[in-house]
Amino acid sequence: METSIKQKIKIASLIREQLCLLQDHRLREVQRLIYVVCTNLEQLQAGRKSLEYCGYHNWHGAAARLTTQMENKLRDLPYAAEQAQQMIKNTKISLPTLRQITEELIQLQNEFGSLELDLEEQTISVLTDPIELEGVYLGEFEIRLDIGKLAQLRDCTVFQVIAQDPHPAAANDSITHPHVSEEYICAGDGIAALMQALATGRICDAFLLVKSILETYNPSSPYISLDEWEGISCYDCGYVTDEEGSYYCESCDQVFCGECFSYCRSCDSSMCRCCLSECPVCEEPTCGSCLSKCSECDESVCVSCLIDGLCPSCKEEMEADDEEEKIETEQHVA
Repeated sequence: METSIKQKIKIASLIREQLCLLQDHRLREVQRLIYVVCTNLEQLQAGRKSLEYCGYHNWHGAAARLTTQMENKLRDLPYAAEQAQQMIKNTKISLPTLRQITEELIQLQNEFGSLELDLEEQTISVLTDPIELEGVYLGEFEIRLDIGKLAQLRDCTVFQVIAQDPHPAAANDSITHPHVSEEYICAGDGIAALMQALATGRICDAFLLVKSILETYNPSSPYISLDEWEGISCYDCGYVTDEEGSYYCESCDQVFCGECFSYCRSCDSSMCRCCLSECPVCEEPTCGSCLSKCSECDESVCVSCLIDGLCPSCKEEMEADDEEEKIETEQHVA
C-alpha cells in the first residue's frame, strides 16, 4: 500500500516524540540508580564508623550483625553500579532527526514493497513474502510496530507478528512460527541489536531484523520444533503423531495417541483411556456399557466379574451366609 510523504512525516514525528520520552525515562533511571549507589556508599560509611565503635567497646555481637549488613550492601553495590553504567551508556545515543526517521520509513517501504501507517492506532505495518522453513510452509506475516511502546522500550513486545494465512503447530494454535507465540516474537540473541536499532531510530533495520528472524530457524530455541510441527496432536497428552499413529475415540469425538488409547476388555470396543473405567475386581479397562452394578452393594464392576448379578465379594459373602445357615439348620434338626 502506497503511503504519502505527509503520512510518513506525521508518523516520523510520533516516533521521535516517543524516542524523546524514552531518553527522558532513561535519564530518570540513571538518577535512580546513582541514588542507589550513593545510598549504599553512605550506609557503608556509617557502618564502618559503627563497626569501629563496637570494636572499641568490645561489642562483638553487635559487630557481627553490622558486618552482615555491610556484606549485603557490598554485594548489591557492584550490580547497582553496573546497571547505572549501562544506563548512562544508553543515554549517550543521539536522537535521530525528523528527516532521518522519514527517510527510514521511505527505505522501509522500498524494502518491503508496501507500508501501512495507522495514525489513529499509531502503528507501522509491513507484509513479508510467504515463509517456508525446512519444507514447512508458514505463510505470510504482518510485522507491526506499536509506536506507543517505544517510550518504555524493554523487549520485543513492541512488535506484533501476525500470521496472514496461519499454519500453526499441530500441538498449539497460538504458535504460528517456531519463534512466534501469541503473536510475539522471540528474538533470542538478536534482542540487543533490535533494541539498539529502535532506540536510535533505525526503523527499517529493526523491521529487517524481525524479518530475518522469521526467515531463519534456530533449532536450539523454538517454541515448537519443526520436526513436531505437522501431524495430529493427542487430545490428552499433546504428543504429536502422524495419521497412522493416531486413534479416533467415538465416545468423546477426540483424537489420541497410542499411549492414551485402549480398548474394553469385555467387548473389545476401542476408545480413549479417559472414556474407559477400571473394573475394581479385575482392574481391566472397561467401557460404560460393560459395567454393571452389583445388586447387593451397588458397586460397578465389569460383566465378566459379575456372578448371578453379584460382585465376587458379595457372592462369596452370600455363599458363606448360606453355608452357615445350612450348618445351623442341620444342627437344629439333629
